[in-house]
Amino acid sequence: MLPMTSAKRFCPRLLHTLMIGAAFSWGAAGHGEGARTCGQTIQETSVALDTILPPENEETLQRWVERCSADLKTLDKRYRTPLDPVARTLRREVMEQWQQRLAEREFSSLDRASQIDYLLLRSELEYRLKMLELNGVRDEAAAALLPYADAIVRYCTAREDVQVIEASEVAAELDQAAQIAEHAADQVAKLDVLDQSEQAIQQRLAALRASELIESLTREIRQAHQFYDGYNPEYSWWAKQPVARLLTAVERHRIALREKVVGVPDADKETIIGLPIGREGLRVELDHEWIAHDPAELIELAHREMAWCDQQMAKASAELGCGDDWRAAMDIVKSKHVRPGEQPKMIHDLAWEAIRFLESHDLITVPPLAANGWRMLMMSPERQRVNPYFLGGDSIIVSFPTDTMTQEEKLMSMRSNNEHFSRATVHHELIPGHHLQYHMLARYRPYREMFATPFWMEGWALYWEMYLWDLDFAHGPEDRVGMLFWRKHRCARIIFSLSYHLGEMTPEECVDYLVERVGHERSAAVAEVRRSIMGGYSPLYQAAYMLGGLQLRRMHAEFVQSGEMSNRQFHDAIMQQHSMPIETLRLALSDSPLSLESGSTWKFAVEDAPPE
Repeated sequence: MLPMTSAKRFCPRLLHTLMIGAAFSWGAAGHGEGARTCGQTIQETSVALDTILPPENEETLQRWVERCSADLKTLDKRYRTPLDPVARTLRREVMEQWQQRLAEREFSSLDRASQIDYLLLRSELEYRLKMLELNGVRDEAAAALLPYADAIVRYCTAREDVQVIEASEVAAELDQAAQIAEHAADQVAKLDVLDQSEQAIQQRLAALRASELIESLTREIRQAHQFYDGYNPEYSWWAKQPVARLLTAVERHRIALREKVVGVPDADKETIIGLPIGREGLRVELDHEWIAHDPAELIELAHREMAWCDQQMAKASAELGCGDDWRAAMDIVKSKHVRPGEQPKMIHDLAWEAIRFLESHDLITVPPLAANGWRMLMMSPERQRVNPYFLGGDSIIVSFPTDTMTQEEKLMSMRSNNEHFSRATVHHELIPGHHLQYHMLARYRPYREMFATPFWMEGWALYWEMYLWDLDFAHGPEDRVGMLFWRKHRCARIIFSLSYHLGEMTPEECVDYLVERVGHERSAAVAEVRRSIMGGYSPLYQAAYMLGGLQLRRMHAEFVQSGEMSNRQFHDAIMQQHSMPIETLRLALSDSPLSLESGSTWKFAVEDAPPE
């Protein structure tokens, strides 16, 4: 939705005007001095940055990043109601004020670290403003399907603003909103399931987003009702039944939208559904990550990497006596899992094997507290439905069958988490991967958390998978098959995730691709795609593993193979810069001059890029 310019809190939509009628009212307090219009709210709550920031030469860019991050977190904490235009306006104005202050700062007078902070903050603000607009457009289309949404938003924001309410009027308006929701649910229930036309697809996406908004609005209704109920006897007397009716009505409408427009029964927890962001959305995300390539170039890169994996897999298959039948080799490797109860010890031993390898090759500094500071947890059967493999960070969360699983689920989980797949996973999740990253993030430049990116977080862990391959970390062909499985998996993630968001692959086609091209167990492939599409991850998250890893390999060629830095110096420097887009990391480690024109220009994915 385009930025609001009206001084009114709500810009009436024709559909909403026809169905709701009179403007929402909260009694005398809602029309006088305390009325919450956009203009008045901004005037009352916004503070010019000049009054809260010292003169520019008295405060570092680090403090500006910290303050800006804190400002945006405050807005997120205070303004939670979806579809609230006041919140959207406040976010836009605060970010635009920070942009203005940043533009007034003399870039050339800053030291190099501050120049990096400047470029990062400028890029982050540009991205968030673009996403605010794109999400507004998306939500506007979805809100057109919710003719009662404005009434709910007003009810919830009145509670947030602690307005004095007229209980009888609140009850009347909520009851009217419930009637509208009931009518909307009845009308949707009469619809035939949509066809496969482009218009129908867009309607499905709008309905899916609308159903998500209903869930969010329902939570806000419950919180607002809980705020008043019992503490305001007059409110309880008037509004208890209208609120109950409204909650029932909007839930009916949500179910009708899912079943009749989205085309997925509400009880269906298996079908994978999501919201592709399209080419424009991908371009915004790529710009935010300082990626100069377009999606087609990145998909082409993934296919080239996949072809290399195929060649290496054929060699390993031959060593296992399977000729060029990589599927047969994969079956051999998947069968080599430990007995029930033995998985934790295997993971522990693999973790320390990786740490000793790093130390013996002088690759990176591993603080003793980091080496000994991780814990091990077991993943629940429910979580394994979404993530069939390991997770890492402060702890490593291990996937393995439980006695509550079916026979088929047990076998698939054991095969998916076999010894040789695990050997390529443990160091990804612990050291030198995610556990070491979290250890260092807390100790070096933590103010840069605002710029966190999976290209640094997941790209680093994947980079080590590739680099350890180069250093002959694998013991034999079984280990190489395990390492290649994951490398093919990361190639596939680029291909299927970008293709999905471009509208070129369906979730079902993504699952089939993982099974047929990579060698996943089908249940693991379904869980992987569900995690990618429905797990709350950013659109580029899955592509970031391989792409970030390849960017770091190019950097290794520039800084280490050139003799400029040792392995330990290079890897320690990356850990001490904190998380950021990889091209900005490259700028931070180099001594090339920086300017306000510095931006995304690095073509790391071209075929003639420096070999590793």
